[in-house]
Amino acid sequence: MKEKAFPGCNLPPEMQEKADRMNLEENLVPPYEPLPPPFDSKTPLSEIIRKSTKIREGFTRTIYGEIPPRCEKLSFRLTSSGQACDGLAERREIDIVCENHGHSRTLRMLLYLPRRRQGKVPCFLGLNGCGNLSTTKDPGVTFVPFHRYADPSPWLDDGRVGEGQRGLYEHRWQFEKVLAAGFASATVCQWDVCADYPDSLHDGILSLFYSREELLSPQRQTACLSAWVWGLQRCLDALESIPEIDSHRLIVHGLSRRGKTTLWLGANDPRPAMLISCCSGTMGAKMTRRYFGENIEWLDNWHKYWFVPFFPQFIGHDTQIPLDQQQLMALIAPRILYVASAEDDPYADPYGEFLATKVASVAWGQKGLPPDAEFPKPGQAIGNRGVRYFLRPGGHDCNEENWNDILKFAKGKFL
Repeated sequence: MKEKAFPGCNLPPEMQEKADRMNLEENLVPPYEPLPPPFDSKTPLSEIIRKSTKIREGFTRTIYGEIPPRCEKLSFRLTSSGQACDGLAERREIDIVCENHGHSRTLRMLLYLPRRRQGKVPCFLGLNGCGNLSTTKDPGVTFVPFHRYADPSPWLDDGRVGEGQRGLYEHRWQFEKVLAAGFASATVCQWDVCADYPDSLHDGILSLFYSREELLSPQRQTACLSAWVWGLQRCLDALESIPEIDSHRLIVHGLSRRGKTTLWLGANDPRPAMLISCCSGTMGAKMTRRYFGENIEWLDNWHKYWFVPFFPQFIGHDTQIPLDQQQLMALIAPRILYVASAEDDPYADPYGEFLATKVASVAWGQKGLPPDAEFPKPGQAIGNRGVRYFLRPGGHDCNEENWNDILKFAKGKFL
């Protein structure tokens, strides 16, 4: 009997029916033909530029939507600073004020700088999903009150933390470990950039560029994931303005939906030296044509606002989608690509993430994963040059074991 998706969740019958159309059994994966990357390491530069532009435009038009331009006015305001992490770090809170056509939006960036440093330092950057308070127990991090959206279902949970939940997800950030290794680390809450909620694209930076009617229109040209990319770009702008940060050693990372965002950023912005996707799954690092785990129908069912209105046309055509994620990841070359999966995360399809990473590696040539690379055992990583893949035991998350491998690899590249 075919395995039931999300057992114990008590989904409404119509949602359960869609969930059960996902395939969670390896022997039921239908035949598929992997799409090759648009170029390899020997392709002439002019041809790489032409093909990259074409692939990027395809993803923009049919999946992620357009990324707005830089706003008319951008300013950075230091709102607080102090020692943190038992004296290991200097904490700074920086308001990134974005203004366009007379309207403004503020992103609150939390930055930790190692106090023991010589010269400029490399910096990790990532969006968080539950507020800056969720990333650390540091009492110096300011709690900014917010309006909480009602939660109509477990799939649409406004999980931002309150004052009494400091550090709820600190294991995903490992600030002390990162700082001790010699790196700075920065984060902004994704909700500051764009509300992660249906019909709320107007509640965020997109309202600086589009009217409410345009954002609610079935012809809208942008989507939530591209808004989050825009937010990361403004964070990069802010980090470039900080004298202690080495703007040539910026590393962007993301878990799950933020991993999808990280890869889309890497395909559009040349500034990050390294992009890290952790458990990003469908429309992230997973090969879509391999019909296993979350499918297009399920993503459209509960997070259609992440993508443009064209996206549902791929429902039922996962194995024939005309663009696939190995092509997207190839646009990151020759910069460093790091993909992490979790053994017990079937909906993100770890093996499909590995396959896409291996296929994309032709864009890095000898610095990519070798063509004969095999799926590693849990707890092992492969690739130590331009592309790395790590499989962690356990479920959908980013934890200390992830950071141990990330830092081991990154120290060899940036310190």
